[in-house]
Amino acid sequence: MTYAPTDAVVASETVTMTGGVADHEYSRATSGHRRRCRRSPGYHYSEAALLFQNEFAEEVEKSAHEILDRAQQHVKSAVPDVTVSCSTHPGPAGPALAGLSAHAEMVVVGSTGAGALQSILTGSTVLQVVNRAHCPVTVFRSEAPSPVPDHRPVVVGVDGSDLSSLAITTAVEFATFFEVPLLAVHGWGAGDLPERPAALPMVNWAVVEEEQSVLMAENLAGWREKCPDLQLTTVIEQAGPAELILEYARDAQLVVVGSHGHNRLAGAFLGSTSQNLLHHVACLITICRRAS
Repeated sequence: MTYAPTDAVVASETVTMTGGVADHEYSRATSGHRRRCRRSPGYHYSEAALLFQNEFAEEVEKSAHEILDRAQQHVKSAVPDVTVSCSTHPGPAGPALAGLSAHAEMVVVGSTGAGALQSILTGSTVLQVVNRAHCPVTVFRSEAPSPVPDHRPVVVGVDGSDLSSLAITTAVEFATFFEVPLLAVHGWGAGDLPERPAALPMVNWAVVEEEQSVLMAENLAGWREKCPDLQLTTVIEQAGPAELILEYARDAQLVVVGSHGHNRLAGAFLGSTSQNLLHHVACLITICRRAS
């Protein structure tokens, strides 16, 4: 197996996926990669499906290489100065991509493929990657509209955590590169408060709302000065984080969130907000995970 060096961008492809999804996936990976890590290689990883019997192994491998050749040609035609390395693997793509993520700046995967069975397999791959990755994972959806030029905003979820700071940094990089507005969204509710439900009637909601505004301001501190041309707007509402982000994601081209999920038995896994968004958001989504 070939490992991607630090700061590489890894993009996945499965042997039965058609070019429609792949082209958009490669374009997004390489266009962002061009600014973030111009001299580092981007890796495109192919999964040789285990559902094929042994006698078709050579044909499957041939198909995988043909797909990767087309992917490489597509990337080089779009961004000639990006180095592309291709690699195939006979097993599931999820664990392989998760392993490569330890040496990458970002992993890009597609969420749908050709046919119902491939959609299930790709969905499984996506979940495996985002649950195990050591870097941000961007998920592309084939049904997502991609107008050119795309002036829709980038939406980032803000909750005051370290991963939220990583999500903000990632979102700012995308928004400034594509020269689009950035919308920072923070949803809060009674679950964020220390009081028990019985004490909620005694809560000074004006004070709580002010605290949420302070949290947002602290998380975004310095970005307007660092990026004076960035059109940055904030949204702070008493609502569930996932529901609020989904509302604003309808008019966005990209959603960026941090994931806090963890289980002492299963290890890291998607938190409830990021999992909800992964399943329901219609546009591209980048999930920022903590390196481990």
